[in-house]
Amino acid sequence: MLEGLNEEQRNAVLTEGHVLLTACPGSGKTRVLAFKVAYELPKIVDSKKRIVALTFTNRAAEEIKKRLVRMDIDPSKLWAGTIHSFCLEWILRPYASYLDELKNGFVVADEYKSEELISILKEEYGLKYWVRITTRRLTDGSFAEPELKYHPLLAEYDAILKENKLIDFDLMLFYAYRLLDRLPKIGQTLNNLFHLICVDEYQDTQELQYAILSKIISVPRSKTLLFLVGDKDQAIYGSLGGVAKTSEEIQAMFGGIKIVEKELSGNYRSTQRVIDYYRNYQTATIDIESLCEHAKESGVITFNKSVHKDNLAEHVAVIIRENIDAGIPEREICVLAPQWWLVIPMGRKLKALLPSVNFDAIGLSPLLKNKENIWFKVSRLFLVLPSPKMYLIRRRWALELAEELDGLNVQILQNVENKTKGLLKVINSISSEENDGLKYLEECFRILLQKLEVELDTYPTLRLHWEYFFESSRKRLENPEFDYAKDISSFRRLFSHNSGVVVNTCHGIKGEEFHTVIAFGLLQGYIPNWNEDDAENASRKLLYVICSRSKKNLHLISETGRKTGGGRPYLMTGHLRKTEFQYDLLK
Repeated sequence: MLEGLNEEQRNAVLTEGHVLLTACPGSGKTRVLAFKVAYELPKIVDSKKRIVALTFTNRAAEEIKKRLVRMDIDPSKLWAGTIHSFCLEWILRPYASYLDELKNGFVVADEYKSEELISILKEEYGLKYWVRITTRRLTDGSFAEPELKYHPLLAEYDAILKENKLIDFDLMLFYAYRLLDRLPKIGQTLNNLFHLICVDEYQDTQELQYAILSKIISVPRSKTLLFLVGDKDQAIYGSLGGVAKTSEEIQAMFGGIKIVEKELSGNYRSTQRVIDYYRNYQTATIDIESLCEHAKESGVITFNKSVHKDNLAEHVAVIIRENIDAGIPEREICVLAPQWWLVIPMGRKLKALLPSVNFDAIGLSPLLKNKENIWFKVSRLFLVLPSPKMYLIRRRWALELAEELDGLNVQILQNVENKTKGLLKVINSISSEENDGLKYLEECFRILLQKLEVELDTYPTLRLHWEYFFESSRKRLENPEFDYAKDISSFRRLFSHNSGVVVNTCHGIKGEEFHTVIAFGLLQGYIPNWNEDDAENASRKLLYVICSRSKKNLHLISETGRKTGGGRPYLMTGHLRKTEFQYDLLK
């Protein structure tokens, strides 16, 4: 099973007990994580037991599952996803009745909704749009925002959420912690369920997230193992509360557990030239040696500081086309920027400029911000058509949907032995003649409810999810800034191309790797953000993460023409300006 692992990787997988694994970029962190899961899965004899893999993105969770399938390992006893999804599925939904704030139903407010509410309140309070206000909570429920003058705004934001039965991602964590704190039996139950909890990118874990895991791990007669993986040099969530705790701090917080420290060195991803470049932004002093097959290849590293923002998409499109013409697969090309509001219009423009190219881009679909909504999970089953290639994925989606409906006490297909198969059969039989994407989904949803004999108004939470799904999707469709395609064919196309050119944020591609990385928006104020407490450190770490995603080609862009709210031009990120390097192209 462990064939293909080097000595360090094999040792990390075989180490018994609780493990803290430090891994530099490209050292095989995700590989080790997948092998650790594969190694531990056969040890589970209880059919109810599970292994949990907590990742920073859903993309990373899917990658672990795919690796298991490629290893011919059944992933059915693995639960993989973000800490927020974990709290939602394993704590909030099963135990919502024990909290007054949740017992009458709730809907998750996605990032778009949270930002929209905060923006409106900033305007009402006379604050500039760029003022950063955190909605994070401390373990006692108080606001983590250090500026007390912003607390009245946050209190009003909180009241709006409660009035509309919404919880944002920060409340999701706090309510999960509160349940575990008030009802220790929940933590004990989860401890009995989980054989192993793996935490990817531990260095960006928030204090409240550590506290949630501690409530599960540090119960009496604990049986759950902890496997933490990360790299302090890639800690880019400090401004969002991420903390790279030491093993001693983790041991103390988790009830005095003993943690074995391990390390992965060597890089199996990038050319030595790419490594030598991003070491300009490294804070640790360790050497990183390329051990991959293409270690000595030169690749292409460019820096453009003259292209105007109005010509930026065309410039990026040329680079993409050159790479595809050179035989590089679409999925091996990534376009990224520091902030999502820069990414969304870029994805839209690239799609228009390169209509024959597939894109996997946040923001290209108005639905993708609704991932925790139950109707989003229904929509993907309607938008991704049945095919042999998609059968296993759609079956897993149907299983998740059936389990979530069951969690809401929505009774479906009561006389059908295999609900997953039955649900897929019903969904596959439904279609609509509507060309408008949202209307198409609404009609299909209504037919589905009829066939399942489910009355929407009988289930208040299901109704809340319905209203929020369509309200938020319509708002995004009507937003001229995003200019979404509205027809059903575009909805299908954007949902299906999860192997196209990736267009995402720096944070959204953490842990991933690409043959070619194209990074734009490398400007002071974006990297680092104006509001960073430790701007110097934040800038270095973001550049370190961006550049270390590349296997061979790296294109860095500090475009001109962008201006602050006060009319001052944005300048290139200071670290880029100071870095001396023999670029293949510098202009």
